[in-house]
Amino acid sequence: MPATLTRNPDLQPYLDDVQFEFRDSVHGVLTRHASLDYIRECDEKKRFPYELMRVAAEQGWFAVTLPEQYGGIGDYLDMVAMVEIMAYHSIALARYWNMNVNMVGGALARFASEEIKQEMLPALAEGRTFFAFALSENNAGSDAASLTTKAECKNGDFVINGTKMWITGAQEAEYILTACRTERAQDKRDGISLILVPAKTPGVAISPIDLLGGHAVRTCEVNYVDVKVPQNFLVGELHRGWRQLTTVLAKERISLGAMCAGAAQAACDYARDYARERRQFGRPIASFQAIAHKLVDMQTLVDASRLLVFRAARLLQQGATCAIESSQAKFFASDTYVRVATEGLQIMGANGYSMEYPMQRHYREAKLFQIFGGTNEIQRNIAARELAG
Repeated sequence: MPATLTRNPDLQPYLDDVQFEFRDSVHGVLTRHASLDYIRECDEKKRFPYELMRVAAEQGWFAVTLPEQYGGIGDYLDMVAMVEIMAYHSIALARYWNMNVNMVGGALARFASEEIKQEMLPALAEGRTFFAFALSENNAGSDAASLTTKAECKNGDFVINGTKMWITGAQEAEYILTACRTERAQDKRDGISLILVPAKTPGVAISPIDLLGGHAVRTCEVNYVDVKVPQNFLVGELHRGWRQLTTVLAKERISLGAMCAGAAQAACDYARDYARERRQFGRPIASFQAIAHKLVDMQTLVDASRLLVFRAARLLQQGATCAIESSQAKFFASDTYVRVATEGLQIMGANGYSMEYPMQRHYREAKLFQIFGGTNEIQRNIAARELAG
């Protein structure tokens, strides 16, 4: 990996010396603990990378962006500085961090009762408890506000019934933050509430879904059959969960953009190194203009992606509106990851298509990012709506 990734001069307007040192530290730790062989083993065996999560917890990475009073450290620029390097080494680690800290941790920090914050956030910061977030359903994907999972108030409990789909990390979660319909309303965005459900509650059934990629952190179907949860596990205001959710979505888009920039850089570096070593017709294939131009285009797209991510993160950190910028970062960086992985595979030819080499994993993983976290078509719709005023 070139030194310019951790100390990229393009990032000097965004990061200070301490944050650059933090990137160096993340890279150094993951170089030791996230080898290509280890990442390949977890992918092929569909094995959760417990060892890597323990390392992340020991390093304090699960505390980044959480409030200081609950053991948190750092801000949103620290977040993207870290997540990009995480994803360079392990997209699974970055995805799991995002789900736990950015999505659920962010929602709890902003909306949960003080009792829940005191119990959950210090444990999350230390890597002692993990979460999943259940929003999507079979008929409520891009149109997520059309969800039908119901939670009825009965004798001091919520009784939940329904099915959630595409839930990342549900198998390892101790709690699942679940979006439920608690009231019928004229506007489908009203009457939705967020409820923290202990994963081992009777009536909760979790089943992994076989996907093209994302094998190390499984995506699951979660069924709720007469699941009883005390009403004090409500997160935020009753019936106003949708409006609460929209406040944390910009953070997710920016984090996903950082992941894609980091993973795309890894794919770009691997393709470049391969092209320098692979010889055909008596010389390295990197010396052929057709290959050299591909590598230049790939790196240019990655550089642009990184800058879009850091621009959006700085706006978020400043408290500025960044709906357009966060959507741009997400769709541009994920489109870039797909293109870089595709071109990288083409540069490597049959070896790129072989399961022996990591490029095929990038090729499989990249497509996921154009779909989850809000499809890229939805992201363009958000940006278009904002631009139209």
